[in-house]
Amino acid sequence: MINAQEIKHQHRQICQALADKRIKDSLDHILNLVKTSHDGDLIDAQYNLEFTYKNILKYTVEGISDPERQTVYNHLIKDVYSLADKTADTLLSKYGSGELFDLRRDLKDNTLSQGIDDYISTLAGVELKKMVDPAAENDEELQNLRLVIFQLIWIKPSHVATDMDQLKSLFKNQQVPWYDKATFVSALTLSLTHCFSTEYIQLLMDLVKHPHDQVNARAATGLLLALFKYDARLSLYPDLFTRFFLLLEEKGMQTLIQSITIQLIRTRETERISQKLNDEILPEVVKMHPKLKDKLDLENLLGEGMHEDKNPEWEDFFKDSPTLMSKLEELTQWQLEGADVFLSTFKMLKHFSFFNQIPNWLIPFYPSHPAVNKALEHEDDVFKNTSLLESLSESRFLCNSDKFSLILSVPHMPAMQKDLMGQMFSAELQQMADIEKDEKALQAHQQKLVISNQFIQDLYRLLRVHPYKHQFEDFFNQRMDFHNKWFFKQSLADHSSLREIGEYYFKKNYFEDALEIFHLIHSKQPGSKEIIQKIAYAHQHLENYESALNFYLQADLIDAQSTWIKKKIALCYHHLKNMDKALQFYKEAESLAPDNLHTQASIGHCLLEVKDFEQALKYYFKVEYLDPAHKKAWRPIAWCSFILGKFDQAEKYYHKLLVAEKNKHDLMNLGHVLWCKKDRKEALSYYQKSIRQPDHSIEEFMETFNEDITYLKAQGIDSADIPIMLDQVRYALEK
Repeated sequence: MINAQEIKHQHRQICQALADKRIKDSLDHILNLVKTSHDGDLIDAQYNLEFTYKNILKYTVEGISDPERQTVYNHLIKDVYSLADKTADTLLSKYGSGELFDLRRDLKDNTLSQGIDDYISTLAGVELKKMVDPAAENDEELQNLRLVIFQLIWIKPSHVATDMDQLKSLFKNQQVPWYDKATFVSALTLSLTHCFSTEYIQLLMDLVKHPHDQVNARAATGLLLALFKYDARLSLYPDLFTRFFLLLEEKGMQTLIQSITIQLIRTRETERISQKLNDEILPEVVKMHPKLKDKLDLENLLGEGMHEDKNPEWEDFFKDSPTLMSKLEELTQWQLEGADVFLSTFKMLKHFSFFNQIPNWLIPFYPSHPAVNKALEHEDDVFKNTSLLESLSESRFLCNSDKFSLILSVPHMPAMQKDLMGQMFSAELQQMADIEKDEKALQAHQQKLVISNQFIQDLYRLLRVHPYKHQFEDFFNQRMDFHNKWFFKQSLADHSSLREIGEYYFKKNYFEDALEIFHLIHSKQPGSKEIIQKIAYAHQHLENYESALNFYLQADLIDAQSTWIKKKIALCYHHLKNMDKALQFYKEAESLAPDNLHTQASIGHCLLEVKDFEQALKYYFKVEYLDPAHKKAWRPIAWCSFILGKFDQAEKYYHKLLVAEKNKHDLMNLGHVLWCKKDRKEALSYYQKSIRQPDHSIEEFMETFNEDITYLKAQGIDSADIPIMLDQVRYALEK
């Protein structure tokens, strides 16, 4: 028997076939589904569509001219999509399990119009009661009707005209609280996660212009998600796209949509942030023990204070955009950026019965909510403080779902912890409020962006944390590559929009995505020095060294005096094993900045690889001279000294290294030096110490030792003596 997963899988295959214009494949898949449904109307519809398509093909092959052919063809594709949706919906209603499909069966006889009528009538009565009894807000019948309307919007994406008219009137009704309207927008969005509806998309476009920010910001977010998900269909609905295009023409709308696009792209950071918080920031003490990858640790020579990465000359593209300007390095910076830093903290606080109802994951937090009143009814003045709850409601640093989690957890806290948290929270909220006031002055759409960002985080928690999350279609499983979508290319693919998305990807080190956009910008504006550099840099970090070199060389033609570019060219040549060229460009960089530590060390590395140990040693000594505190230069100095037979010098530097840190390679190499100095007993001792290091073993020791045999022989060690020394090492370890 067919199951829900198989139905969804086949529906996705049909939609993909239609997106690829493989009409026959899609009709074949639909035929399998309609046969399974045993629904005569669906079977007839499939037959008629296939008949129509065969006729289109026949007339095309016969060369019959028909100016309306493309229109008929597009209409056919729309009808095939519609039949695929209807067939899948019919089968899922029959075979699907979970809350969505249970509700469909339970509410199949309910109409949205009747639910709205009952809600409006009950709301009017409650408003009258509240004039004498504020507790009337908790009216159980009103809460149940809110739930029913949410459920009907969610489970029934296709309504009769009267239902849609009633729904539109509901959003215009000034007696309906803003938080109910915002929640119903959430239901529209949630419905569009699993089923296409032009009516709902049109309604979201209407609501983007709603006077209340909590409604219009959520509507803009839901609209963008829907357009992204159903992008392949949008070209079939020119009226729909025209409306969206005109919407963007309104003042500030393109900026808002562009900013929400970045917020949606940013959701891919959420899991990474959660992991970083758990692994690095939340633990009280984090001790880092980096593994040394090679005995000379050359990469770390370019570490602290000497590391050169992104070009320091590049402008900070986000300096005027507070919500997008910070790196993911510190918690406070993440918060200011609007990143979802609290998922890992609050996902364990979704066990309250409050979250048993789907709407409560998406409802805006407001102080008079019945669940808030009930949770705080026995609390003291700290948590009943109106200003504290209002500040919490307005705070941008927690999403609505987490605000409810916080308040619902208060009654379960120990008294001491509760008092401390209340005091700290009051002070923290005041600081947050001050920050938010400053930001609102900087950005006209800040309030809308806060609302949309919190709504995105609420959706994220529902789709990723809910106990039955597998029942939902997860928007966030998609790549969020807006720049590849048809609707984005048609309406938002101007230079500034593309650049901002590209810069975001680049800043977060998503170099493949950044490259797609920067290459597109470069094709339109090929002379931008900064774009060329960033294309090169992205290729370099993806280890596409040939491509990176090509673009760095272009950048060098534009700016021949940049030491950063010279060194990047040299680095690429180094990776491509062209040491002569690498040295050439490092020397050019040296001529521009003679005392740059990074350049000096890099030249030393190249000379070391071409086995010019004498010259390499000179450069490493210069690094030490320029920065005496930089101990990383000691290791290659010691190694070069050993290779050149300067054993006393080599021994001196290895001892200095071992005072700072016991390193398995340094211990082994000091053993080599002592052996060459005829101090066999001490050499044996250091070989033993090397093997006994926690990160070492006899097998690894032997592998590295065998690589060094050439150098030992060059320094006069007899070949016949080598196996004897190795056996001595093994016997010594058995003692």
